[in-house]
Amino acid sequence: MTESEIRLVRHSDLEQASLLEKASYADPAEVAGFDLLKYRLEEAPELFLGCFEEDRLIGLVSATRYHGSRLTEESVKVHIPQGASVCIHSVVVHEKKQRQGIGLRMVRHFIQHVKECQRDVFRILLVCHAQYIPLYTRAGFTFVGNSDYKQGGGKWFDMEMSL
Repeated sequence: MTESEIRLVRHSDLEQASLLEKASYADPAEVAGFDLLKYRLEEAPELFLGCFEEDRLIGLVSATRYHGSRLTEESVKVHIPQGASVCIHSVVVHEKKQRQGIGLRMVRHFIQHVKECQRDVFRILLVCHAQYIPLYTRAGFTFVGNSDYKQGGGKWFDMEMSL
């Protein structure tokens, strides 16, 4: 098995990030797309981590800060640098690398990174489909309940971690 490294995503990684995210979502409406990922990387580069094997991106966590206490349709499109919440928008792992603990490792790394590098953050928020609730609870998130979030198809659930 090749050794992997988790680090900040760079502008030179953006094309790989966009392709990885596009390939990772069954519903195209759930894909952020190149322009939104570019916005997140430009506005909140400290909240965009990737897992790399050599120079190949195999997973990513993308987030922004927001002033609200729930992740909303608005929160996925903006970054409010002084926001009290960090909102995780994407956690994806390359299809051939799934079920190897990479997603959990990235999320735990991201949480530690936020605790060390982000000031005045009170919580980390995310929404997920039902099959991912166990992953996020293992990472330390609390299940909040049904979400009002409507992006794409399927039912979403709110998850939160108080810091």
